[in-house]
Amino acid sequence: SWQNRAHFFGAAAEAMRRILIENARRKSRLKRGGGQVRLNIEELELAATTPDDKVLLIDEALARLQVEDPQIARVVTMKYFGGMTNQEAAESLGVTERTVERQWAYAKAWLFRDIRSQG
Repeated sequence: SWQNRAHFFGAAAEAMRRILIENARRKSRLKRGGGQVRLNIEELELAATTPDDKVLLIDEALARLQVEDPQIARVVTMKYFGGMTNQEAAESLGVTERTVERQWAYAKAWLFRDIRSQG
C-alpha cells in the first residue's frame, strides 16, 4: 500500500530505473566488443530514449552519487528514470520546485564529471 501519491511516483521511478538498467545490461551482454560511450550531459533525457550503454554509465555514476548525496540521487532517479517534472519531484520529496531545479543542475554537472573521470 502506498502512503500517498508522491510515494507511489517515487517507487514507480525507482522501478522504471531498475527495468531500464536490467534491459540495458541484457543488451550489453549480447553485443560483441565494447568501448566507452561518449555522454553529453546536456542531452540528458528520459532513460527510455537513451542508448543502453549511456544508461549503464549514468546508473554506475548514480550509484556513486547515492553515496555522496542520496537526496540528489533521488532527484536524478525521479527525473531521468521516472520522467517526472520538477514540480512532481518536488511534491514527492517535500521540497520546493526551485530546490529540485538546483539539485538537478548540480546532479548533471556531478554526473558529467564523474563519468568523464571514469573513462
